[in-house]
Amino acid sequence: MPRFAVIGDPIAHSASPELFGWLGDRLGLTLSYDAVRVPSDALASVLEQTRAGRWDGLSVTVPHKQNALVLADRSDARAARTGATNCLVRGADGRLAAHNTDVEGIVQALAHHALSLDGARVLLLGAGGAARAAAMAAQEAGASRLWIANRHPTRSLDLARAFEGEAVPLTSEALGPVLAGADLVLQATSVGLGAPGDSPLPPGCVLHDRLTVMDMVYRPLRTRLLREAEAAGARTLDGLWMLVFQGLAALRLWTGVEVGPDVAPALHDHLAEAG
Repeated sequence: MPRFAVIGDPIAHSASPELFGWLGDRLGLTLSYDAVRVPSDALASVLEQTRAGRWDGLSVTVPHKQNALVLADRSDARAARTGATNCLVRGADGRLAAHNTDVEGIVQALAHHALSLDGARVLLLGAGGAARAAAMAAQEAGASRLWIANRHPTRSLDLARAFEGEAVPLTSEALGPVLAGADLVLQATSVGLGAPGDSPLPPGCVLHDRLTVMDMVYRPLRTRLLREAEAAGARTLDGLWMLVFQGLAALRLWTGVEVGPDVAPALHDHLAEAG
């Protein structure tokens, strides 16, 4: 039986086991999928266990997306360009190939809601692995402008240089005019994870009804950012949409299975109900 797992730290919040369990039942696939807490100092050891056959593939989440790329044996062009991996595939030779399905997850989540990054003015919050995927998605799709804000200014500056964006301070004074001119906010930090009262935006930031706000946090499903965006009349996308589409891309890499268009919304509804 094919064996897969998601690795990260923390990991208890992950909905990936529920996601792949549902897909297995829906599609008649026999597979196992576990959630494994892996501290940073254990990452190399876990990847060696995977090479030895403990798992056939891994989902990779915070804080390992960038280091797992470095430790993999090879990578596809998108993962290499993004500088992060969220999906490892064990080959017949035991070597680990790194992929980035987060990029596809973002693009497909937007497309499912008839939205596109092409020509969009995008504010990206964050500078970690998920943010790198978002910046890659924006650049590939032809976003007209990309602003990047993060609590660590040097990281946002590095990411902006890598993806032809503009680093802006994470202050209400700097973000005020950016938000006023943006079409899309992509929230790619862990702020709000398990903390519905926390917001990635500093106090004083004003959202508006011309915005679309996509938060990659999915627990809680309606983060403070999404609640405030809804109150301002903005369109919102919860984090389960990206999770669903990146998961379907990972399933394709691991098993070769393509799914029909009805699967993604049904899976989203199931995960939302499962909490």
